[in-house]
Amino acid sequence: MVAMPESRIAAYADQYDAAQAELIRLVESLDDDQWRRTGANYPQRLNDEDEGRPVGVIAHHVAVSGPRIMARIRVAAEGGSQPPVANFRSGNAEHAQEFASVSQAEVAALLRETGESIARELRALPDGALEAVSETPIGPMTVAQRIERVLIGHVTTHTGSIRAALA
Repeated sequence: MVAMPESRIAAYADQYDAAQAELIRLVESLDDDQWRRTGANYPQRLNDEDEGRPVGVIAHHVAVSGPRIMARIRVAAEGGSQPPVANFRSGNAEHAQEFASVSQAEVAALLRETGESIARELRALPDGALEAVSETPIGPMTVAQRIERVLIGHVTTHTGSIRAALA
């Protein structure tokens, strides 16, 4: 029997699942000292913002940002207009203060919960939606580019920030 080729959207969902699973494994492997270390810029300084948050806050940020990113992807896939992007610097600073003492167990559970939900939503998108284009703060992007660069890239970049802090 010949295997059916995997859809592009399923491949993206698998990539997202793998990135999220890697971050969860990393979070669960950290000791208390590592959890409180300051993150490092990875691969370089992004959005003119230094990574000065503790590792635990970075991981929590990934968990709570994923659903917002996925919501924007869903709107783009449906051809809707995007709401304005909030000031991410002040939002990140407020988040860092509010969740300064977040626990590893809380973050791992939240990463699992949001990751499963996002992967389900991704898999529900039709492959045809991947080429839909919408405006972003950095210019027009297809849904495929948003998934690769923003959704998956957000997880992998912040995982890199955590790993760089541990090096």
